[in-house]
Amino acid sequence: MDAHFPNFKLNIDLSLEQKFQMRIFEESIQVMKPEEARKLLLEASKLLMVKDNIIKGLMKHDLAE
Repeated sequence: MDAHFPNFKLNIDLSLEQKFQMRIFEESIQVMKPEEARKLLLEASKLLMVKDNIIKGLMKHDLAE
């Protein structure tokens, strides 16, 4: 455990609301055109990378203090 977060437990489970959102997304992509799906996948990948950069930046900022 990290001294900064002694009670931190990583939760990788989706909430009920997130499961519902995934089901809606799953149904919507069934009727999606392949080109539209590729664009969506690329945008999702980009957003995940941006999220990673934000988290890394916040961690560096926190460790610098």
